[in-house]
Amino acid sequence: MTNSLESIIAFLEETNDPRVAYFSYTTDEDGERGAISANKEGLRLYALELLKKSLEIERLPEQSSLVLCPHEWMVSETGYSLISCVRPQYHSRETILRILEPARHWMSHSRFDV
Repeated sequence: MTNSLESIIAFLEETNDPRVAYFSYTTDEDGERGAISANKEGLRLYALELLKKSLEIERLPEQSSLVLCPHEWMVSETGYSLISCVRPQYHSRETILRILEPARHWMSHSRFDV
């Protein structure tokens, strides 16, 4: 699988020009939900960055976070910093959700209702 990812990464690097790419996090029309505003090159280059981080998770020992370096094609329309890192998870979705469930239950307890 790593060789396939490396081929995809090489293809994306060769076929997408950062000078024409545009990628930004923004909000929907109501300002209630996050949204991505991007052209195809921006989406592909962002996907490229995430694929590179997935390889780092495979190759490097467990880490608390992997930094996403800023690029000129990444723009903040919302006035706050874009996502700056990936917090690697080394377990299955099922395990992660099982670990998170007690915290969700505790946070939703009525004494925390506002």
